[in-house]
Amino acid sequence: EGEAIRDAMLMVSGRLDLRMFGQSVPLHESQFVEARGLRSERGPLDGEGRRSIYVAARRNFLPMMMTAFDTPTPFTTVGRRNVSNVPGQMLFLMNDPFVHQQAGVWADRLLKELPESSIEQRIRNLYLAAFSREPSATEITRCSATLREVNGVSDLASASKDSWTEVCHALF
Repeated sequence: EGEAIRDAMLMVSGRLDLRMFGQSVPLHESQFVEARGLRSERGPLDGEGRRSIYVAARRNFLPMMMTAFDTPTPFTTVGRRNVSNVPGQMLFLMNDPFVHQQAGVWADRLLKELPESSIEQRIRNLYLAAFSREPSATEITRCSATLREVNGVSDLASASKDSWTEVCHALF
């Protein structure tokens, strides 16, 4: 479900606000929403870190992530939620600004919390946060290869924040 995916991204990035109740957060504007005439209210891209249940859903302006991941429309009753696994969902995760933003926030958090740690320890930390398990040797090798490729150098110790952001994005 889109809500669970969004909330999980906020959780691993360290941005999830667990505060309960309060006002809903206005929808973030996008080209799609703007073209259809959303009123003047605008919310931040990450919805102030609030859980998905607190992001406003207007009947004509549904959050794009929720639409991609089968959230029922708010103007019909649904006895059972649809579940799909379609290429558009993967493309959404590859291209959505929110996903990119949270990958960057997660990379910042990683580098701040583990400034002197080894590359392998950082990768282990990412896997524990995302999947609650240790990475396999193959997964460590693949993440290291991604760091090398994005960074453009063979010295992993100098991996940039952008390199770590790409690894975080791939894990999402």
